[in-house]
Amino acid sequence: MSPVTIVATLFAVGAVSWVLRVTPIALLPTARLPAAAHRLLDHAAPAAIAAMVGAGIAGGAALPDLGPRLPVLLGAVVAAVIAWRRRGLVLPVGAGLVVVVALAAL
Repeated sequence: MSPVTIVATLFAVGAVSWVLRVTPIALLPTARLPAAAHRLLDHAAPAAIAAMVGAGIAGGAALPDLGPRLPVLLGAVVAAVIAWRRRGLVLPVGAGLVVVVALAAL
């Protein structure tokens, strides 16, 4: 495959993905959503962040031992404790990020 074909394919897939994600938001008014959908949407951001943190902690086959994952694991614990005690997303994520960066700098 030529580089032009690869880039065009990536842009096409990105455009299709974007359309599939934006269409329900643009076409379905939030006033018509059932209450259960509103409750589920309240948990979408924390679930997405938990998935990213889980992938970072897992590390896959590239990180077979716990050592390189330890800063992320401890940052996740700090973020989880703060999120459990306080409502909101910015403070737990920020605190977890500070812990990860500080431990990685050691």
